[in-house]
Amino acid sequence: DGAAVLKREINIEEGKKHWAFQPLPRRGDAIVPSPSPQQTGAGGGPAPWNASNPIDVFIRAKLHDHGLSPSPPADARTLIRRAYFDLIGLPPSYEEVKAFAAASIQHPASSIEDLISRLLADPRYGQRWARHWLDVARYADTTEQSVDGERRIPFAHTYRDYVIDAFNADKPFDRFILEQIAGDRLPGTTPADLRALGFFGVGRKFFANADGPALRVDDRIDTIGRGFLGLTLACARCHDHKFDPIPTKDYYSLYGILDSIDEPLDLPVVRATGGAEAVAAHEEKRAKAVAACEAHVDACLVSSDKHLRDFAPEYLQYVVRSSPAHRTTDGDIPLDTPRGWLVYRAPDRWVALLKQCKDNDEPFFRLWHQLMALPKEGFAENAKGLIESGLDGHHPTVAEAFGTSLPQTMLDVATIYGGIIESALKADDAPSRGIVELVFGKASPVPPRDRDEVRDDLNRFLNEKQLVNRGDGEKAGKLLGELHVLDATGPVERAMVVQTKPRPVEAHVFVRGDMKQPGAAVPRRFLQVLSSVDARSYADDGRLQLAQAIASPKNPLTARVIVNRVWQHHFGSGLVATPDDFGTRGSPPTHPELLDHLAGWFMEHGWSLKELHRYLMSSATWQQGSALDDRAMEADPSNQLLWRMPPRRLEFEPMRDALLFVAGQLDERSGGRGVLLNEKNTRRAVYGYTDRFRIPALLRNFDVANPDTSMAKRSETLVPLQALFLMNSAFARQQAEALQRRPEFVAAKSMRDQISAAFRLALARQPAAAEMRLAMDYLSTTALDAAGAPRWTDFVQSLLLSNEFVFVD
Repeated sequence: DGAAVLKREINIEEGKKHWAFQPLPRRGDAIVPSPSPQQTGAGGGPAPWNASNPIDVFIRAKLHDHGLSPSPPADARTLIRRAYFDLIGLPPSYEEVKAFAAASIQHPASSIEDLISRLLADPRYGQRWARHWLDVARYADTTEQSVDGERRIPFAHTYRDYVIDAFNADKPFDRFILEQIAGDRLPGTTPADLRALGFFGVGRKFFANADGPALRVDDRIDTIGRGFLGLTLACARCHDHKFDPIPTKDYYSLYGILDSIDEPLDLPVVRATGGAEAVAAHEEKRAKAVAACEAHVDACLVSSDKHLRDFAPEYLQYVVRSSPAHRTTDGDIPLDTPRGWLVYRAPDRWVALLKQCKDNDEPFFRLWHQLMALPKEGFAENAKGLIESGLDGHHPTVAEAFGTSLPQTMLDVATIYGGIIESALKADDAPSRGIVELVFGKASPVPPRDRDEVRDDLNRFLNEKQLVNRGDGEKAGKLLGELHVLDATGPVERAMVVQTKPRPVEAHVFVRGDMKQPGAAVPRRFLQVLSSVDARSYADDGRLQLAQAIASPKNPLTARVIVNRVWQHHFGSGLVATPDDFGTRGSPPTHPELLDHLAGWFMEHGWSLKELHRYLMSSATWQQGSALDDRAMEADPSNQLLWRMPPRRLEFEPMRDALLFVAGQLDERSGGRGVLLNEKNTRRAVYGYTDRFRIPALLRNFDVANPDTSMAKRSETLVPLQALFLMNSAFARQQAEALQRRPEFVAAKSMRDQISAAFRLALARQPAAAEMRLAMDYLSTTALDAAGAPRWTDFVQSLLLSNEFVFVD
């Protein structure tokens, strides 16, 4: 019927009814179903299954509802290999498998408990589980290309080491959240704790984008939303979220919080990596470099303010030329003028100043706004009538200037106003000083800028694309580049802290996400759909309150999201299959009661990730085998009901580390700057150098997380290039050769003993009789070199590229 279709407003109260926003059961109220007779084995049902772990009760109840039964327990070798890769990302040795198998026969219950406890206490646990979180935190060692060509984030590795240390220390997850978002605002934090704030620093900076500041905040909102809350908050940047109860105003409430921080030049020292003399010399050089940067900021403050004032006529003319009503061209407005170049984005400040004066009904620019409202056609005649009708209530200097010079176009208006401001800047009488103070004084925040804004401009390295001129920007790039090199090569590690700006940002909704179109102002506050957690508007910047709201036990999302992530890494898929989207378009939980039980249990046990691992791995669900069952496959082919433990391919990092480990080549040193993962690097992959703009093809082939964005779950592909790496790469070949140099292999005297040694080292088991016959035949007839000797490297490499090596059952 031609009627306008109005967008439906988000109903926050209705949105709160979604399962993910429902409160968790109160402590003590998490209901666990009672075991059925079939679960206990009574009444002629299936074989007994441990009903003492509530996880098994939940899983078995759902299986029973679908007429299915769980798989039998896995054998000892499968269990220990599963536990090792789950918790430390490395395989067990043959001797460890043998000892565990023997203990499992004598003490089946305590053996698995002892194994889990030992692995959780192993420092390699933190290295394994930090990698999972670094995917979420979009960790990389580089940001964007800058003017001087530097890409590296000098102290990204200190954040990575913080995460490893936090997992090893079993830092409560709620504290883990607080330290990453607001560690600088917490009492009693140490420089080592402040490394957590690298959570902000390892993200993209968007230097090369004119909207870089807005995109940087958007990246932070997106990472916090998906990483901690399981919500796609960034979808509300340009409009209300299309599916979830997240209005655009909520996005910009968070924007005001997260835009109220910046990154200081002077970072706190975490630890020295060199001798006292080297450190002292480095600190002296760095202090001079920081002082030079700060002095340049002060010089730029004077320079840029003077430019914005001295070029007032040109900037006002630019505003007219680019205005909708008086635009002079359909293309870009040139920034070059007869007196020199204007600075890109500086006209925006004049637009903001004019808008503020209009909002405050300042007499000085009152006539400007009245004339700007006139149409371009017939402007001279309309302007004459407006001016001759009287200029009472306008600034007297403006009234005098326009009383003697009638404008023919709006550009003439800009010229007259510019002349008034120029004269006032040159004069020294009280009326002129009043005009200068009115236009440029503290009552008007734009222009001029304050020192922190100038420093932020320089830190972006955008030069001509920011509110500093090209020369100032290039000098800043040189000074900051020198400081950058000192940081990247010095014998000192620093925490990548953030600091709160002197004035919290008063956020406005950017219309359609365009930072050049500020709309309604919004308070700094938490999400409205989670108002039961915190409904306040924050008088200060609000970052600490945001962290506390996310980590609050009243928050129904945070605990659900993290226990689901941990479940996913133990079982291959989460109870919610979309781990970073608990909204209405995400997958609903397959076992909602179990998810709530785990979230409540997790908080009751001190937000301890290690206790959560222990709880999950002590269940019969985790300990069951992976054998296929035709009836179960037909009823539940995706194994959502967990009738078996799904086999999983190793991610790239544990696969690479395992190759080095079985070859006796793994360098297990911890901490320090990242190094490229080439054939010569034998450290664990978590310590590899991550370049977010040049991800090696090898890593892409193995589905390594893209650090451009928060990654909750890696894709899983099976492509020929993965097998070809194990077959043809120099790295894999080197490990096959190194395995033959291990004492166990060297000590073997016969071919049979060497085959057994290779199996024990590579696969942690003895070969079966059929495997021994095949290996003997292969090495005696097929795998012979030109001299007739067995090609042992080919044989060992075949073990390393087997499914048994790269998959965990």
